[in-house]
Amino acid sequence: MHKLTIEKLNKTYGKVKALTDFSYIFTPGIYGILGANGAGKSTLFGLLTDTLHRQSGEILWDDKDILKLGRGFRKELGYMPQSQGYYPEMSAREFLFYIGELKGIPRKEVEGEVDRMLTLVGLKKIANRKLGQYSGGMRQRALLASAMLGSPSLLILDEPTAGVDPRERIRIRSIISEISQDRIVLLATHVVTDVECIANQVLLMKKGKLVLSGSPEELIVSMKGKVKEKLCTPEEIAVYQKQYGFGSLLQRQDGQVLRLVGDRLPENFTPVSDVGLEEVYLYYCTGKKKR
Repeated sequence: MHKLTIEKLNKTYGKVKALTDFSYIFTPGIYGILGANGAGKSTLFGLLTDTLHRQSGEILWDDKDILKLGRGFRKELGYMPQSQGYYPEMSAREFLFYIGELKGIPRKEVEGEVDRMLTLVGLKKIANRKLGQYSGGMRQRALLASAMLGSPSLLILDEPTAGVDPRERIRIRSIISEISQDRIVLLATHVVTDVECIANQVLLMKKGKLVLSGSPEELIVSMKGKVKEKLCTPEEIAVYQKQYGFGSLLQRQDGQVLRLVGDRLPENFTPVSDVGLEEVYLYYCTGKKKR
């Protein structure tokens, strides 16, 4: 069983601390990494893939520094960056063959590997169509397939459902869940629904720091008494949000319900029993929790 160990990892850009003393031990499973834009998710991934220079701290793969492992570590790694380029004139099959060459997969193995990945992501029947003719969701699936070529033991996915419609989002989540067996999957996103049903553990990040981690169930339990709601008129919603900060709006049969998250909430609001990761995210990651 592989293990990825991060100890006191730091990264700054000028005076901005992008990552501060980040420490965590990952073993096989799906880890949802939640945080708003600028929380440090992409910086963490840049350090893990050695596309960014670390200033201090350790990144160990099976207790060995990834910089010393070099190519040995990169063979274990599959990476889907947030802004990944593709070649619109290439077909999906040509693109995966190209990525397979870059990864050093032996020629006698690459064809079977490409076919396996195309089947897994549901693109085999249209594999000869140019990527430029694909929908955004199809391209994301092709990019996910390229990250999975070579059966990496560590899969790093940065916003894999960015810009796709709800149906494609569900399909991509299903694929990630399916391929997570016996590997470490790190999935960074600010879309809570991407991780709430498939992640074994969730890491909450804010301003470069790891704020809290745990199973979805453990994080939801931590929210007891911190979520309330009330059926409100539009005028009341404006008043309450001005006083207590941003809340989520739910459309019910009898009107709009304002759901607030925080430590001190209005007495005339009703405590919520169906708390989800959305409220966990709002409380720990958005800076709206103290009222």
